[in-house]
Amino acid sequence: MSLYRKTQGSILFCIRSRDLIRNNSDTTNSSGHFTLFDAITTSPNEVMTLKLINATFPNSWYNLSVSSSNNKLDWSEGTSNYSITIPDGSYNIYELTEQIITLINNANSNAITYTFTYNEITNKLTINSNSSTLTTFKFSNDDSCRRFLGFSNEDKTLTTSSSLISDRAVDITDTQNSLYVRVPNLSNSRVVESSTGKYSNILAQIPVDLSRNSFFVYEPPNPFEMEITNNSISSIEINITFQDENERVHFNRADWEVNIELSFYNRPQRKKEPLKLSAQMTTKYNEFVNKQKEQLDKKQNLENMMKLVKQKQIV
Repeated sequence: MSLYRKTQGSILFCIRSRDLIRNNSDTTNSSGHFTLFDAITTSPNEVMTLKLINATFPNSWYNLSVSSSNNKLDWSEGTSNYSITIPDGSYNIYELTEQIITLINNANSNAITYTFTYNEITNKLTINSNSSTLTTFKFSNDDSCRRFLGFSNEDKTLTTSSSLISDRAVDITDTQNSLYVRVPNLSNSRVVESSTGKYSNILAQIPVDLSRNSFFVYEPPNPFEMEITNNSISSIEINITFQDENERVHFNRADWEVNIELSFYNRPQRKKEPLKLSAQMTTKYNEFVNKQKEQLDKKQNLENMMKLVKQKQIV
């Protein structure tokens, strides 16, 4: 905002999720709006900006859940097909693999037993079985927990003669490693989102503290200041999502707070520069004018001479 001069100062909005008006069917506690007592309007030569000063969030959402579509594991043992649904929760890799082994043993009645071994140094998972029967894990399914286990989006086959070693890093966040604070009802032309390449309603991106069931505070030393195109604000809407705007954070009714600063700036006026001709152009122009004048003088002299000749002939 270096081209702008602050005019009327700033307004601080202290927003608590418990005070927001929400859709009755929304149980995520991730969005809502509040209406201002009086609308805030700028003058024609002003612009408004927003920036997130600080925020407090609870790490209360589940990293694995049916709402995140990442809570299943399908596999086949020979011609037999199996599927397990992992209960919603916030797991570390050890808790998750223990839960999976228990569910697998219940599903296949211990026909084949598996071991899941996690290596903290390499951040990889190794799967083994005690049978020569061909086992295929359906990691290509959309609702698979594969990213937790460190596998890419393709089916993997396992026998006693071959271990399955994860081909990507184990990721217990399942890519949900940042929160995005969005203001859907306020327009801007300063933020572009990589997923769409278009202007976005993101006000701030907040890294997630991995300490589950605790609160973490976001206090950026130099918060991003977003110019908005609105010239009047009567309400503010807040959405807390993951990178995908449609994937809202399910806080399980835990409360969060954000402090947003609204500032006013004078819009710089562009002055039209007077047209300036270079010295060379000025010289050329003057030469042209003088030449035109000389030709007119010659023409006038010739006409005068012709008149005199005609007068003598008449006499």
